Order: sequence, then structure tokens, then C-alpha cells
Amino acid sequence: MKTELRFEEVKEEKARFLEKNEYAVLATSLNNRVTARTVSYVSEGLTIIFYTLTSLRKFAQIKANPKVALCLNNVSIEGTAEIVGKQQGEEYKRLSEIWEKKFGWFDWYDSNYPELSVFVKVTPILIESYVSKDDTSAREYLDLHSKRAYTTTQWDKQEY
Repeated sequence: MKTELRFEEVKEEKARFLEKNEYAVLATSLNNRVTARTVSYVSEGLTIIFYTLTSLRKFAQIKANPKVALCLNNVSIEGTAEIVGKQQGEEYKRLSEIWEKKFGWFDWYDSNYPELSVFVKVTPILIESYVSKDDTSAREYLDLHSKRAYTTTQWDKQEY
């Protein structure tokens, strides 16, 4: 059974959830090979931002296939990644200031690996959470493409 929810309320709730956390498991893929690893992140609303180096596998995978997934605390996020390098100037500087404010260690990486440093911004398309409401387990969806929020009982067939 599907129950419609207020889109803006669920969107704000998920943004607050992301802001409170700082680690997620990031899954990327290339050539039918999927890999996952934990990343530190900051968020702006629902946008998830993490730092990486261009020499790492995740960078190569994202560059070739920007469709990614993240998972944290029973929340699964499907999204599209955008690489922000130093050539983006002001945006790169803005993100580095946000990062430094939350974690306090960005300057070391950026000064030691300046030619390799990039940020990745993930724009969510779908956020799925497992929730308990009224003693019933359910899946809660925030579909940002169609601007809908709803719950389904856990045994309902999932939509793809």
C-alpha cells in the first residue's frame, strides 16, 4: 500500500539528516565492476560533497559513469556525480572552505596534492529509507525527479 507524504517536509527532513552525519558508503561502477568505500562528506541541502584525488579508482569510475549510490544509516541515495576541480575557481574555493570548516584538514591535502585534488558533488535522484511508523516497517521514498514523497509497506513490490 502506497501512502503519499508531503514532499517538502520529507525533503527538509532528509537534508537535516544528511547535515548531522559525515560518513557514507559510496558505490561507483565501471566496466561491470562495482566498488564501494567509505567517504567523508559535507552537505548543502540534499547535495552531498566529498573530496578525492584524481589518482584514485573512484575518480576514474565517476568520470566515466557519473551514476553513483550512497548509503548511510538505513538510507540509500541514488544520484548523479559532478566533478569540481580547481579550474572551476570560485566554486572549488567555496567547497574547500565548507570542507575546512567541518573537518579542519583540507588544507593539508590540497597543499600536498594540489594537482590531484577535486571535489565531487552528488545530486540525489532518489532517496530510500527504512522507517518504522505505528509499529509497522515501511520504505519511505523521496523521488526528486518526480517531486513525490511516499511510503510503501515493506512487502510491496519496489518500483524501478
